[in-house]
Amino acid sequence: MAIKKVEAIVLKRIPIRESSILATFFTRESGKLRGLIKGVRREKNSLSARFEPFTRLSVVYYEKIKSDTHLVSETMVLNSNSYLRDKLAFFGFASYLTELVDVFFDLYDPYPDVFDLLCDSFKLFSDFPPSIILRAFEVKLFETVGLLPIFDHCVLCRKASLDPCFFSPRQGGVVCLQCDRGEPSTIKISKGTIQSLFYLLKTNINQAVKLGLTQQTEKELAHIHHKFLQYRLEYPLKTPKFLAEIKPFLKIS
Repeated sequence: MAIKKVEAIVLKRIPIRESSILATFFTRESGKLRGLIKGVRREKNSLSARFEPFTRLSVVYYEKIKSDTHLVSETMVLNSNSYLRDKLAFFGFASYLTELVDVFFDLYDPYPDVFDLLCDSFKLFSDFPPSIILRAFEVKLFETVGLLPIFDHCVLCRKASLDPCFFSPRQGGVVCLQCDRGEPSTIKISKGTIQSLFYLLKTNINQAVKLGLTQQTEKELAHIHHKFLQYRLEYPLKTPKFLAEIKPFLKIS
């Protein structure tokens, strides 16, 4: 078995037997991978806290050739990101980001830019509205995995001047007024929403989150991304339901 060292973020963890943990990591060097950590759930072992979701770690593991579950031998905490677990709102929003990463990436498919994007996003929750962080993360992730919908022209007639226009999850982009055929799932969106989307896409997330979104633009972006994910994913995400349930108890949008 080869010994490897990676920088990782904990996406999720599940208990195994009485004393072990199976963790799913997203790593800078190797993409998503699973690691077994033996003995950390014993009563007097304090290392279990290292494998809470959102923790950034240095991980040394034994790579198993015939299995997708590798044996973790050594870890060091680089950033606990504990504040993301201390507040219910932050926990919910950060969980949404990690679920997106878990769903969109297969094992051993490295995307260092997405790793950095996730790390940067975690740092922003204490200073900026979660809604703008989520929208910026989504659009950048869609582009990275090659699923960004077409927003600069009508996907059917290729007309570039679109005002008004309609987003079609089924067509994978916007359609003009002439090409919109009354499809029930289309969403009317404004020119300002498209402009905001391109700004979020092209600007570094640390700067993009400073963009002030109107209530209409925020609502349209959230609706577009929600419908797009519904159409593209085989199974619905779990965290949007959780966020909807806790929203009445939150003081932030």
